[in-house]
Amino acid sequence: MPFFSLPSALADGKKKIIILNSLQFWLNPTHVNSIHPSAKAGDNEVYISKKKHLFVRLFLFFLSIFLISCQKETPPKEVTRGIYYWKSVYKLSSEELQMLDSCHIKKLYIKAYDLDWDFTKKQAIPKASLHFDQALPKNLELVPTIFITNQTLKQTTDNQIDTLAYFIKKHLIIVWKGMPFSEIQFDCDWTIATQRKYFKLLTSLRKHFPEKQLSATIRLHQIKFAHKTGIPPVDRGMLMFYNMSDWKKPQIQNSIYDLDAASQYLATLEQYPMPLDVVFPIFRWSVFYRNKRFLTVINNLDSQALSSKNFLQKSDNRYTVLLDTTAFGLSLRKGDLIRAEEVNFDEILKGSKALSKKISNQKLTFALYHLDPNTLSFYGYEKLNQIYASFK
Repeated sequence: MPFFSLPSALADGKKKIIILNSLQFWLNPTHVNSIHPSAKAGDNEVYISKKKHLFVRLFLFFLSIFLISCQKETPPKEVTRGIYYWKSVYKLSSEELQMLDSCHIKKLYIKAYDLDWDFTKKQAIPKASLHFDQALPKNLELVPTIFITNQTLKQTTDNQIDTLAYFIKKHLIIVWKGMPFSEIQFDCDWTIATQRKYFKLLTSLRKHFPEKQLSATIRLHQIKFAHKTGIPPVDRGMLMFYNMSDWKKPQIQNSIYDLDAASQYLATLEQYPMPLDVVFPIFRWSVFYRNKRFLTVINNLDSQALSSKNFLQKSDNRYTVLLDTTAFGLSLRKGDLIRAEEVNFDEILKGSKALSKKISNQKLTFALYHLDPNTLSFYGYEKLNQIYASFK
């Protein structure tokens, strides 16, 4: 079944029209004579024929009523609006606070810290821990989010899993400073190789947070290959509807958001055995390559900024460096390639409307990644509101 197909509501409407037309036809008594134009009153054959057609009409009448009653209207989804805050210092500008209010945001996912492996200390350590430099809005549900690297899972032994879970809890308590929360989200791009340890860690974390809801981010490849990567032992998943292609490959057109690429992953989405929330991208970046090899990524560097440089030659969303120079905090060489990636507003709406039909659970959070002044200036409050309203 193609990702972008006829909406189910429209399909159901066509079915009803067909049924009602059939019902109208068979209940019209003039159709008896139209079927038998030579029939005359008093003819026994005509009488029998009329009885047969009466039976057919009655049968089809009740069948039509039955079919109509079976047509279930899909109720609108109960959607909570959310957004991610992915910085180490919590301090919102007046524009960001206005966005939370104007877009009716109810849920704020805040990165608490990264958990990475320190090869010198031979242990997992927190990095980029959150610091609050401003009071949090009281009308928002706060969700601390912890990013766990695959390297941490690879280096941690089975005997250290419970100790690691306790460390994660202890550091979260320090960072979160007693603020209320009912959900914790864990962000990890686990693989088949790290699946067992990650799931064991999540199971141990549940013991440390028995009264909290646990959620985990789910990448598209973990939907398509769920039979291999497994289903994490948490209450909910957060489907990351972005990073759809390998951004390290220079031939990719847009690694952040590509609906054709996404369609290859979603054939089994409706059967995913866990309630899913959804997060869409509104961030931008530029990817740098040298000799067809990935060099680096710079966030918030878009095509507008690149187009203003006279040492770059543009072709679609790609820019070729024409001479050795220093720019964007990098030493660039002639021949380096830069690919500017952003997400088109209309494409977001298209993907949002289509994906909402494939999420089976009726109650969910629809979030955007992430809250940032550059994002607000690029999309504006009106378009962001339209994005939120498109998922229903």
